[in-house]
Amino acid sequence: MEQGPSSPTWQTFRLSCAGRDYTVLDRESVQSRLHLPADQQFSRPESELVRTLYDCPDVAVGPDGQRCRVVVATHPANAHKSRVGLTRSGLVYELFFTHLPQDAFTASDVVALAPPIVAPLNRCLPMKTVR
Repeated sequence: MEQGPSSPTWQTFRLSCAGRDYTVLDRESVQSRLHLPADQQFSRPESELVRTLYDCPDVAVGPDGQRCRVVVATHPANAHKSRVGLTRSGLVYELFFTHLPQDAFTASDVVALAPPIVAPLNRCLPMKTVR
């Protein structure tokens, strides 16, 4: 199923969603924003992970260049490959797309409203037992 700002679901609800269009990170407006101080930090109660948030209010995304707000969340990479996001130069980058207004919803609100990304479950293989 297609995800992100160009998907039919996104067009209908337009709240907040996590995305995988990491080419957005190479946009000049996003790169310049990432070189400035962060807007906020965010963590979920069930996790010790603290994300640093950068709010990019008007970024062209997708093949048709639709404009939307992008929140970039970063955290330090560890020894294990991250199940979500893109790792570059020791940082994991996650993207959150929204049309929620910046003056009414903080970057933390956007991330909190996005459904969590759940990694695929490990495949269960049949086990042979001895009696």
